[in-house]
Amino acid sequence: MSNKITVHFGDLSKIDLVYSRREDDCAVLGLVTVGYIDGSPEIQTELLDKMEGYLKHINSEDFKAEYPQSTIYIDVIFEEKPHVLITDLLYKCTSWCKENGANLRLKIGEEYYRFVN
Repeated sequence: MSNKITVHFGDLSKIDLVYSRREDDCAVLGLVTVGYIDGSPEIQTELLDKMEGYLKHINSEDFKAEYPQSTIYIDVIFEEKPHVLITDLLYKCTSWCKENGANLRLKIGEEYYRFVN
């Protein structure tokens, strides 16, 4: 793993953040990025690899036992607006996430964004 990717995505095999909000009957997994996320093929591949790990995790028996909420969100959290190739890539991931039981959202700075089909 290159230093550039380690800086932007941390450990690709780990979930960055997970919590539940019982009042909303949801669980949230946060994929936290650091710095400007460019649209390079290497960055796109590593982002997809990390997302795949999140989707596998939410479908594990351990996760389902600990987080039985009816709604699961995967929030990809950016410090600053990422390159348009990254947002396009994530838009294409919405159905992949849905098929695996999750709703994909973006958080850029303090604002949340949902993809609309």
